[in-house]
Amino acid sequence: MNRATTVAFVLLLTSIVALSEQPPAIGARFKKKWAAGKEAVLCLTEPAQLDLCVAQRFDGIDYQIAYREQTHRVSYLYTTDKNFRTADSLKVGDSVPVSQETVVGLPGWQIRAPVTRDGWWPIVGFDLPQVKLNDGTVLDITHKEKPAGGMAVVLGFARGPS
Repeated sequence: MNRATTVAFVLLLTSIVALSEQPPAIGARFKKKWAAGKEAVLCLTEPAQLDLCVAQRFDGIDYQIAYREQTHRVSYLYTTDKNFRTADSLKVGDSVPVSQETVVGLPGWQIRAPVTRDGWWPIVGFDLPQVKLNDGTVLDITHKEKPAGGMAVVLGFARGPS
């Protein structure tokens, strides 16, 4: 390649990378453009906390992005998009090991497997006290005197309060 072709190629790659917007970090300022033309709804972002949220696509992945109305800061991200991958290569539909010691149950809301190295919580159930395991049995996370565990299907991924 000659010099002009190389420069043009680098500029093209740079502009493509700049156009692919990544999902925001928790606490980042919520951009008005994310809600443009959309009706915000209330989403549960932690037990007993409702925040405004909208559906938004970042880099080809669909998310629910929630923000605090008072501060306009991102409070929660959630996805069930089949194309989403964590840094650990986990995706919706994969199985992860769970046990009474490793899951986090948030009353009235989600049951989370251990957080991934890039900060995503795999969601393996909703509400308490049970997680359906792949073998058809149920992990009851409230009965610690009966240690149990197994593999559970990832239903989605969340970032936000723990």
